[in-house]
Amino acid sequence: MKVLLLGSTGLLGQAIAPEWRRRGHTILEAARRDAPIVLDIADEAALASTLAAEAPEIVVNTAALTDIDACEHDPAAAWRINARPLAFLADWSSRTGGRLVHISTDHYYLDGRAAAHDERAPVMLVNEYARTKYAGEALALTAPLALVLRTSIVGIRRWERPTFAEWAIDVAVHDRPATLFNDAWSSSIDVRTFAGAALDMIEAGATGLFNLAAGEVYTKETFLREIARQLDVTLTSAVAGSIGELATRRASQLGLDVGRAEQVLGYHLPTLEEVVASVLKQHGEGHP
Repeated sequence: MKVLLLGSTGLLGQAIAPEWRRRGHTILEAARRDAPIVLDIADEAALASTLAAEAPEIVVNTAALTDIDACEHDPAAAWRINARPLAFLADWSSRTGGRLVHISTDHYYLDGRAAAHDERAPVMLVNEYARTKYAGEALALTAPLALVLRTSIVGIRRWERPTFAEWAIDVAVHDRPATLFNDAWSSSIDVRTFAGAALDMIEAGATGLFNLAAGEVYTKETFLREIARQLDVTLTSAVAGSIGELATRRASQLGLDVGRAEQVLGYHLPTLEEVVASVLKQHGEGHP
């Protein structure tokens, strides 16, 4: 299977490329910089040229503007990156019969606390990031062979700016002062497990909208405390806080019901304990 991976240098792209190659697929890595194929997903002409030259069987889009504050400050940029390219990619898929896999988000819910939202739950779009990602979903799903995966991922990237998981490990190891949000719920899954499960979904022929995340809903505070537990360290400087303290309003009750995905996969998606164990293993290996 020949796969064009958009956003290959990001957290998820770095996990997908080696895992899918290990299973025998040809992965063409594309990103704005530091990738074998230098490509700005917002440049429609460049995207068309790459698709024509490489003729992939599947396009996997992991590229996104994920900085919520940046999306709020520049809605046009958020639209150009998170939404508009999906119209072009959906048209490519419909015309050629190529499959489109689009990675979406869980930033859609304001109620439920530890509840898990299924794919039919009403969404609440409270910022530009959510609005543009939701538009991207809708555009992708106009293609009959599209697979859209709502998720939240955690993992190790080792770039200049630490990921949430890298920050959390540093806080736990060095017992640094930190504010832990106890009102921000999610079903974040480690990138390696997600990469394998996403490929399993593709190979099973899944199309449409699916939640693909951890099988457990937990808070960001619980995630960090589980890291500390598995590292056998004590947090003495961390305090509880609220996501409402952040500058841009965010959805906060982001639990996802993964029942439909598990039916396709034929296995259970990971618990919080398993997610953290996988992240710590990746961290200990010393490479992305």
